[in-house]
Amino acid sequence: MTRTRIAAALAGALALAAALTGASSLVHQQWATPPSRTEALTTYNPDDPAEVSQTADDVFTATVLDAEDHRRINGLDWNIHRVRVAATYKGTVHGTLDIAVEIGRTDLVSGHAYVFATIPFTDSPNVHGQIAETTPQPATKQAVQTWHRAASHRPESSAPPAVRRVQDPQVTHPRP
Repeated sequence: MTRTRIAAALAGALALAAALTGASSLVHQQWATPPSRTEALTTYNPDDPAEVSQTADDVFTATVLDAEDHRRINGLDWNIHRVRVAATYKGTVHGTLDIAVEIGRTDLVSGHAYVFATIPFTDSPNVHGQIAETTPQPATKQAVQTWHRAASHRPESSAPPAVRRVQDPQVTHPRP
Protein backbone atom coordinates (compact mmCIF):
# COMPACT_ATOMS: atom_id res chain seq x y z
CA MET A 1 0.00 0.00 0.00
CA THR A 2 1.18 3.45 -0.72
CA ARG A 3 1.40 6.20 1.79
CA THR A 4 -1.48 8.01 0.12
CA ARG A 5 -3.78 5.01 0.46
CA ILE A 6 -2.75 4.47 4.10
CA ALA A 7 -3.36 8.14 4.89
CA ALA A 8 -6.76 8.04 3.13
CA ALA A 9 -7.78 4.85 4.98
CA LEU A 10 -6.65 6.32 8.32
CA ALA A 11 -8.52 9.58 7.64
CA GLY A 12 -11.68 7.62 6.75
CA ALA A 13 -11.39 5.51 9.91
CA LEU A 14 -10.97 8.63 12.05
CA ALA A 15 -13.97 10.30 10.39
CA LEU A 16 -16.09 7.18 11.00
CA ALA A 17 -14.97 7.02 14.64
CA ALA A 18 -15.83 10.71 15.15
CA ALA A 19 -19.26 10.23 13.58
CA LEU A 20 -20.01 7.18 15.74
CA THR A 21 -18.87 9.01 18.88
CA GLY A 22 -21.17 11.94 18.09
CA ALA A 23 -24.09 9.64 17.33
CA SER A 24 -23.60 7.62 20.51
CA SER A 25 -23.45 10.84 22.54
CA LEU A 26 -26.74 11.98 20.97
CA VAL A 27 -28.37 8.60 21.66
CA HIS A 28 -27.15 8.73 25.27
CA GLN A 29 -28.60 12.21 25.76
CA GLN A 30 -31.87 11.21 24.10
CA TRP A 31 -32.58 8.06 26.13
CA ALA A 32 -30.30 7.96 29.17
CA THR A 33 -30.74 11.49 30.49
CA PRO A 34 -33.82 11.87 32.67
CA PRO A 35 -36.35 14.45 31.47
CA SER A 36 -36.04 17.88 33.01
CA ARG A 37 -39.81 18.38 33.12
CA THR A 38 -42.38 15.94 34.45
CA GLU A 39 -45.93 15.85 33.18
CA ALA A 40 -48.93 14.19 34.77
CA LEU A 41 -51.34 12.02 32.83
CA THR A 42 -54.77 12.50 34.35
CA THR A 43 -57.81 10.33 33.76
CA TYR A 44 -60.16 12.94 35.20
CA ASN A 45 -61.16 16.51 34.50
CA PRO A 46 -59.15 18.60 37.02
CA ASP A 47 -61.85 21.31 36.88
CA ASP A 48 -64.67 18.92 37.90
CA PRO A 49 -64.98 18.47 41.69
CA ALA A 50 -66.95 15.22 41.24
CA GLU A 51 -64.22 13.62 39.12
CA VAL A 52 -61.42 14.93 41.35
CA SER A 53 -63.26 13.64 44.44
CA GLN A 54 -63.48 10.17 42.90
CA THR A 55 -59.70 10.20 42.38
CA ALA A 56 -58.82 11.60 45.82
CA ASP A 57 -58.50 9.46 48.93
CA ASP A 58 -59.38 12.44 51.11
CA VAL A 59 -61.46 15.60 50.56
CA PHE A 60 -61.59 18.06 53.44
CA THR A 61 -61.54 21.67 54.59
CA ALA A 62 -58.49 22.79 56.55
CA THR A 63 -56.91 25.99 57.79
CA VAL A 64 -53.30 26.67 56.77
CA LEU A 65 -51.12 27.04 59.85
CA ASP A 66 -47.83 27.76 58.10
CA ALA A 67 -45.65 27.01 55.09
CA GLU A 68 -43.09 24.50 56.32
CA ASP A 69 -40.62 24.13 53.46
CA HIS A 70 -39.95 22.94 49.95
CA ARG A 71 -39.41 19.23 49.35
CA ARG A 72 -38.76 16.92 46.41
CA ILE A 73 -41.16 13.97 46.59
CA ASN A 74 -41.66 11.35 43.87
CA GLY A 75 -39.44 13.37 41.51
CA LEU A 76 -41.47 16.62 41.79
CA ASP A 77 -40.91 19.82 43.77
CA TRP A 78 -43.60 20.63 46.34
CA ASN A 79 -44.45 23.38 48.83
CA ILE A 80 -45.28 21.74 52.17
CA HIS A 81 -47.94 23.40 54.34
CA ARG A 82 -49.00 22.42 57.85
CA VAL A 83 -52.82 22.48 58.10
CA ARG A 84 -55.50 21.81 60.74
CA VAL A 85 -58.48 19.81 59.42
CA ALA A 86 -61.86 21.42 60.15
CA ALA A 87 -64.21 19.04 58.27
CA THR A 88 -63.73 15.80 56.34
CA TYR A 89 -66.03 15.02 53.38
CA LYS A 90 -64.24 11.88 52.17
CA GLY A 91 -61.55 9.78 53.84
CA THR A 92 -60.29 9.70 57.41
CA VAL A 93 -57.94 12.67 57.83
CA HIS A 94 -58.20 14.63 61.05
CA GLY A 95 -56.12 16.85 63.30
CA THR A 96 -52.96 18.47 61.99
CA LEU A 97 -51.12 17.20 58.92
CA ASP A 98 -48.77 18.30 56.15
CA ILE A 99 -50.09 19.03 52.66
CA ALA A 100 -47.89 19.09 49.56
CA VAL A 101 -48.94 21.47 46.77
CA GLU A 102 -47.06 21.60 43.45
CA ILE A 103 -44.68 24.56 43.38
CA GLY A 104 -46.12 27.32 41.22
CA ARG A 105 -49.68 25.94 41.46
CA THR A 106 -50.88 28.42 44.14
CA ASP A 107 -49.74 30.35 47.20
CA LEU A 108 -51.68 29.33 50.31
CA VAL A 109 -52.09 32.03 52.94
CA SER A 110 -51.55 31.19 56.62
CA GLY A 111 -54.77 31.53 58.62
CA HIS A 112 -57.02 30.97 55.58
CA ALA A 113 -59.19 27.89 55.05
CA TYR A 114 -59.16 25.86 51.83
CA VAL A 115 -60.82 22.73 50.45
CA PHE A 116 -58.20 20.06 49.66
CA ALA A 117 -58.45 16.89 47.55
CA THR A 118 -55.45 14.69 48.38
CA ILE A 119 -53.78 11.32 48.34
CA PRO A 120 -51.20 10.15 50.89
CA PHE A 121 -47.60 9.86 49.69
CA THR A 122 -46.05 6.45 50.18
CA ASP A 123 -42.49 7.86 50.03
CA SER A 124 -43.16 10.55 52.67
CA PRO A 125 -45.25 9.35 55.59
CA ASN A 126 -47.63 11.90 57.13
CA VAL A 127 -47.68 14.00 53.94
CA HIS A 128 -50.73 14.21 51.70
CA GLY A 129 -50.35 15.52 48.15
CA GLN A 130 -52.92 17.70 46.41
CA ILE A 131 -54.30 15.81 43.39
CA ALA A 132 -52.23 16.52 40.25
CA GLU A 133 -53.29 19.48 38.11
CA THR A 134 -55.69 20.77 40.79
CA THR A 135 -55.54 23.72 43.17
CA PRO A 136 -56.86 23.92 46.75
CA GLN A 137 -59.99 26.08 46.66
CA PRO A 138 -60.65 28.89 49.16
CA ALA A 139 -63.28 27.54 51.59
CA THR A 140 -66.15 29.82 50.64
CA LYS A 141 -69.66 28.63 51.51
CA GLN A 142 -70.31 27.75 47.84
CA ALA A 143 -66.98 25.89 47.42
CA VAL A 144 -67.53 23.87 50.61
CA GLN A 145 -71.06 22.89 49.50
CA THR A 146 -69.84 21.96 46.01
CA TRP A 147 -66.97 19.79 47.26
CA HIS A 148 -69.06 18.19 50.03
CA ARG A 149 -71.73 17.25 47.47
CA ALA A 150 -69.08 15.99 45.00
CA ALA A 151 -67.31 13.90 47.65
CA SER A 152 -70.61 12.45 48.92
CA HIS A 153 -71.67 11.31 45.43
CA ARG A 154 -71.00 7.59 44.93
CA PRO A 155 -71.12 6.50 41.29
CA GLU A 156 -72.36 2.97 40.58
CA SER A 157 -68.85 2.19 39.35
CA SER A 158 -65.75 4.29 39.00
CA ALA A 159 -64.81 2.31 35.88
CA PRO A 160 -65.44 3.84 32.45
CA PRO A 161 -68.67 2.68 30.71
CA ALA A 162 -66.79 0.29 28.39
CA VAL A 163 -65.27 -1.49 31.40
CA ARG A 164 -68.65 -1.63 33.19
CA ARG A 165 -70.13 -3.38 30.14
CA VAL A 166 -67.39 -6.02 30.18
CA GLN A 167 -67.97 -6.60 33.89
CA ASP A 168 -71.68 -7.28 33.25
CA PRO A 169 -72.18 -11.08 33.51
CA GLN A 170 -74.76 -10.95 30.69
CA VAL A 171 -72.05 -9.65 28.37
CA THR A 172 -69.22 -11.97 29.41
CA HIS A 173 -71.42 -15.07 29.89
CA PRO A 174 -74.58 -14.66 27.77
CA ARG A 175 -77.46 -16.99 28.51
CA PRO A 176 -78.31 -19.45 25.74
